[in-house]
Amino acid sequence: MKKYKIFLIGVLSLLIFGLLLPQPIQAFMVLLESPIKDFFLRHSLLLCVAVGITQGLFEEGGYYLVFKTMLKKEKSKETPIVFGLGRSSIHTIFDFVTIFATHMSIFGCLIAVVGRILSFGALMGLTLIDYKSVTNKRVVYLALSIVFHAIMNGVLYANELELLNVNNNFDSIFMICFSCVVIIISVLICKNSLSEEA
Repeated sequence: MKKYKIFLIGVLSLLIFGLLLPQPIQAFMVLLESPIKDFFLRHSLLLCVAVGITQGLFEEGGYYLVFKTMLKKEKSKETPIVFGLGRSSIHTIFDFVTIFATHMSIFGCLIAVVGRILSFGALMGLTLIDYKSVTNKRVVYLALSIVFHAIMNGVLYANELELLNVNNNFDSIFMICFSCVVIIISVLICKNSLSEEA
């Protein structure tokens, strides 16, 4: 398959699994009048956990399915990288537009940009973990990427709802620290996978 097609599959996968599918569920939790909305209004931290898990399940689970079905014949080492570029680039462009659309101090803007750059690396790392989950037949890798994604989204959503009593740059500092953890673990998984294949 041509690289640009794999890239476009990454873009479409983000739109489908990152936006189209989880958004109605999240809207059901917070917008539609129901006992579920009432429950989450009383338990905001549980709402953050539910939003994080929903996003993690749909995104990482969706990418796993794409690697297992549409891209199952693509055995090149470039496949997860090109797919990840499609997934991560759109995400990062959206993040940069958001940063520059808000009024921040120069320091706040700088730290937000660094956070988003490292977040790009973390998303690429999660993509590699999903790919290794398929190629190495390790469901535990998929579970790990879902948990990482859930933590990232859950904490950022909690900060957005002002549930965390932290400073203005917390989201960027958290992105920097957590992204570094995800990148390191994804590199270790890839190294372990290479040693298993040798």
